[in-house]
This record gives sequence, structure tokens and C-alpha cells, in this order.
Amino acid sequence: MSPVHIQRYLEAADLALEAAISRKPRPMSEKKRLHYSRKSEVRFFGQKAQRRMLVVEDGELRFFSEPANDKPAYLDQFSRITRKRPGRYKVRVAARTLDSQGEKLTFEVRTASNKQRLGIETIAWCDASGDDYGIYQTESTFQPGETIIIAPYRLNDMRRQRGLSQYAPGDAPRIRDRVNQPDNLPPPKGLALGIGWIEVEGPIVEQWPSLGHQRLFGKVPLVPFGELPAEIKTPGSLNEFRESRDLTPHSEQPKKDARLLLADFLPRVFRRPVDDASLQAYVDIANSRLDSGECFESAMMVSYRAALCSPEFLFLIGNEGPLDDHALASRLAYFLWRSAPDERLRQLANDGRLSEPEVLHRETDRLLASPRSSAFVNDFVDQWLHLRKIFATQPDKRRYPEFYVQEGGRNFKDDPLLVHAMIEETRLFFTDLLQNDGNLLQFIDSDFTYLNDRLARFYDLPEVDGSALKRVSLPERSVRGGVLTQASVLKVTANGTRTSPVLRGVWVLENILGRKPLPPPPDAGSIDPDTRGTTTIREQLKKHQNSETCASCHRQIDPPGFALESFDPAGQWRKVYRTLDGVEKVKRHRPQPPPAPGVKLRGRDILGPLPYLPAEPVDASGKLLNGEIFSGIRDFKAILLREPKIISRNLAAKLLTFATGRRSEPGDLLELDRLVAEIEKNDYGLRSLIHELVQSHLFLAR
Repeated sequence: MSPVHIQRYLEAADLALEAAISRKPRPMSEKKRLHYSRKSEVRFFGQKAQRRMLVVEDGELRFFSEPANDKPAYLDQFSRITRKRPGRYKVRVAARTLDSQGEKLTFEVRTASNKQRLGIETIAWCDASGDDYGIYQTESTFQPGETIIIAPYRLNDMRRQRGLSQYAPGDAPRIRDRVNQPDNLPPPKGLALGIGWIEVEGPIVEQWPSLGHQRLFGKVPLVPFGELPAEIKTPGSLNEFRESRDLTPHSEQPKKDARLLLADFLPRVFRRPVDDASLQAYVDIANSRLDSGECFESAMMVSYRAALCSPEFLFLIGNEGPLDDHALASRLAYFLWRSAPDERLRQLANDGRLSEPEVLHRETDRLLASPRSSAFVNDFVDQWLHLRKIFATQPDKRRYPEFYVQEGGRNFKDDPLLVHAMIEETRLFFTDLLQNDGNLLQFIDSDFTYLNDRLARFYDLPEVDGSALKRVSLPERSVRGGVLTQASVLKVTANGTRTSPVLRGVWVLENILGRKPLPPPPDAGSIDPDTRGTTTIREQLKKHQNSETCASCHRQIDPPGFALESFDPAGQWRKVYRTLDGVEKVKRHRPQPPPAPGVKLRGRDILGPLPYLPAEPVDASGKLLNGEIFSGIRDFKAILLREPKIISRNLAAKLLTFATGRRSEPGDLLELDRLVAEIEKNDYGLRSLIHELVQSHLFLAR
């Protein structure tokens, strides 16, 4: 390990320890109702021209357009609260729609930085409807000075579809007037989102001092820094607290308490019992600081810091052979919770009972039933299906405008709700099979998936109500179902402009069938993308199949990729490719709000989206190495479903790698085949597979 790594670990340890300490008296939880109508908020509504997008009327903030940036919806009052009392808060938003004509208006609640006033992360998607206020509640942790912003979703697009701009039909002023004479403009009308008030409650404190503080200092009393005896030193960063009322743990028997605290702390962070010699080494570190006159907190922090940078904490260390109960507890917890063993696992390991098959089965079920298992679902799905690459590419806005939110004219912006739904569809689908012991062949094809209104529209499926994803039965003969045809997977296997049967074919072979193709020969060359759409990718790949050095690999790789050619780079179903050839070149000009039909701005009609043209028809047929022929994705799925053992063994190998940190080897095949034979008795259940894996010697040994 390099000195740079050590330095970074030390810095991370300091941050973690400081975050765990309770320095303030127990904060009082308060409930406050905040209004955007306060004068202190108006200065965050942007320039005068921008304020036409936001109107405060009768104490209500009304969005007639989506803000150009996040600043106009920044709630300064809440920022002032969290600046003094950061922590976890409940947030309730009273929202309604104006002139919605029965439509719902979706909006996003995001945390916001007090420095840049930009959205940090989404904490809730909400659907407002009707003239009466609906109350939408969420909960999140806020750092000092953080607040929330409200961001309407697709409001501009919905108004555009009604022939509205920021103003009512026929009222749209010239751009020059909007900038130079904002006070003389008519008030905006029509569809709008109204925010009546925002109620915050917190900080929510379940216990004080915090659990992290108690694990560091137990019941050692807290005293203000200013009340420490004068002879006690507060070195380094603690000096800044010396004159404050901030609290610090202070022991009357520091050396005795240091030993007791370290005797509890070290087995927890090292995930196994600690012998007296190891304990004494860390006690000596603390005692040396105490002997030099440092305060109790400073002395203990040095020992804790050393423990958090030691190999016993940073690595899962052990010898080859069967795992002892403590190593088994760590492997199980990091597999299914992505975290250290909890108290129950540690106690079972101390008693030597965790390795008993019945106990291990019961604990596996307990960990899977916990909400903490969502970390396993998210991490494994992201790794197995490569969802971590979801933001690596962006579909071409001209060819695939359906992936974006249209703002008018040729202006498109990213669609955060669609991308959120794409990722969550896959994670919720996996969770469903996991919790219900669903047949893992449903990863290939299923009669259900998880959709919200946006993703259902994107898939051209029957309407689904609301922005929350829910389990939906698919129509008979639907091309969707399973992970192969989920938009998240289809997007990460394309480059944004075009699809590649080679990339998608390799993905299917490696991640679904467990077959790693040979690397291409050095002189294989590459396929230059034909962006004009006059030559299909299938025709280009024929060049490689005509070469003896390339043909053997491409006959294996290309067919699975061809089966997915009916899905474009954004994940939509298609029957023809799209091209820009022949599209009239249109002079670009500054984006302007769309007027009512026939209304002109500055002498020029607002142009619609730059069109694409249909090109060659898609051919999704192919022939596999074994001679089986398919005409499209439905036939290809049917062929895969006839190979349950191959698909199950591949998933078992992926789970084994994820759980143990090592790739499966040829010597593992017999045990993997045994696991598959066992889960066949339970209809290839996914949860059954995890139970069999945890009980296997592949998991129980290093």
C-alpha cells in the first residue's frame, strides 16, 4: 500500500470519526411551515424576466414554466434551519394544479446545496392533481445549509401541447419586451403547478448521543470543552472548540475507560475476537497520549484512527480452507448487506453456531428480508448487467427525441424521470424474483415488469397511472418481459447513435450464457459506423464473416446481437432504422417559447423538432451456431428458455464472484452444476439459488 493510499485512509477515518461524534446538546425537533411568499424568498426567483415563470399569488407559488435553472425554486428559509441544526427531516409539500383539465402534474423534490443552489439528488417524485392541495411527504438527511428545491416535470411540454407558452395564446410578447420591460408584461395564464406551503419537521433524533457516538465512547459523560481542566490539552483541530459550548467526552478514569472502550470497538471493526496482545497495542497508543496531557477524546481518536487504517479493518483477511464462524459472518453480511456483521451475526459467530446449516439458512433469510438487502440488489444488478454505464452515452436527440423532454421547437433536455424509471424497473424486477423466489428464467422472459406512466409511454404500452413504478402485467405476445428487453440494458449496450450486434452479442454471451468470446485477431479491423443509414450493420458485418479469421467468432457473437436489433439505442422498439439523410437543413436560431398556432415571433415561425426519416427495415433474424433459426426477439427468447441449466449456472457463477470476490474457475463447475440440480427441484427459484450458494463449500471456504 502506497503512502498516498495511507494518507487517504487516514483522512477518511478522520471524517468518519468526526461525523460520528455528538458535539451539540440533544437538538429539539421542531415543525415549521414555510411559504415562498416571504420577501426573503423573492431574491432567489432570478432576474425580473425570469420571475415571469414564477408568480406568488394569495400566498401560493405558481409555476407557469420550468425554471431555466434551479435557483428560482430554492427555499432559503429551510437552508437557515439546517445551517444551525443539520440532520434528518420530514418534508411535506402542499401542491395542486391550476387549469389542469384532469391531468396530473409531476414534480421533483431535490436536495440543494447552499453554495451553488443547484440540485444534488432527487429525494421524491410526486404527482399533483386537482384544485385542492395534496400533501406529499418524504424524508431525507440534510447537511449544514442544505435545503430543497421544487422542479416541475414536463410542464413546458404540456403547455406547448395545449398551444400555450409561458403566456396565454396570443399574449406572447416579443423577446425584447420580455427582457427590457418585464414589469409591463401581462400575467401568465393556463396550466400551472401551485405550491401552497412546505412543512419541515426535525431534526429527527431517535437516540442521543447518536449510535455512532455510543459505539466510540459508550456512557462516558459529555462536558463542554470550556469546562475541561486547564491542564488538559486539546491538540490540533480540537483547539477551535476550546472556547465554545460544544461537547466532548471526559472521563475521570481515562485509562480504565480507554481499555473498556477499545475492548468493545476492536472486535466490532475487525469482525472477530481480539487477543490481549492486540488490544494492548491500541491501549498503549491511547495511554501515551493521555500521559502527554491530551484530552480523552483526542487520545481515543488516535487509537480509533489507527484501527480504521489497519489491514484487519480494510481487508477480509484469512487463510485458505474452511471459513471460521467469524469469517463466515463477514462474508454473509458483505454479500447480502454490503456492510459489516450486525450484533446478532457476531453473537452467533462467538457461540460457534452460525455455520450450522439450519442457523445459516435462517440468517440468510433474515438478511434478505431486511431493507438493507437493497444494497445487494443495487450493487449486484449494476455489476451483472452493467447498469453503472447508464449515463456513459446519450441517445442522439435528432434520431431518438422520444428519450428526451421537448421544450419547444428543436429544444430537448434530459428526462430524469425516464432514466430513473429505467434503472428502477430492473432493480424492482430483480427484487420481485428475489423476495418471491421467482423462477430465474423470468430474467429471459416474463409476463410482468415494473412501469410508471413515463416508461409505459416510452414502451408504447397501456397507460400506467403516476410517476411511481408498480408491477404491471404485460400484454400477450409483448416484446417486453425479462431483462434482455428492458431499456436500461438496451441503453448500456449501445453507443447512443447506433446499435451494434457485436456489442450486444458479446453482452448476451458473457452475462446471460456465461460464454466469453475469444478476443479478435490483431488484424480484424473495425466497422466504421455508417451514420447516413444507407447501409445496415448486418451488411457491414458480412465483411467480417467472409474472413476466415473473423468468421468463427462472429458466427457466435452476431446472432444474439441481431435478435436485439429491433430495439434502438434508447431501448425503444423499432421496425426501421432512422436517418437524417434527406432532411432539409434548417438554420438554427435562438430558442424561443412556442406561441399559439399561427402566431409569429420576430417575423419567424417557431420550428418543430428536427425530423428524421425512415431508412432500411430492421432484420432481427439469425442463425445460432447449433443451427437453430430465429426471426426476432420472441423466437430468440424461446430458444434461450430451452437452456435453463446454462442460464442458471451462469447466474450462480456471477453470484459466486460477487459474494467471494473471485472469479469462478473450471474446478467450480461440478459444484455449480450441483447447485443448479438442487434449485431445479424448486422451479429454479432465485432465492433458492442464493440459499444453495451460501450452503455450498464454494461459499464456506476460501
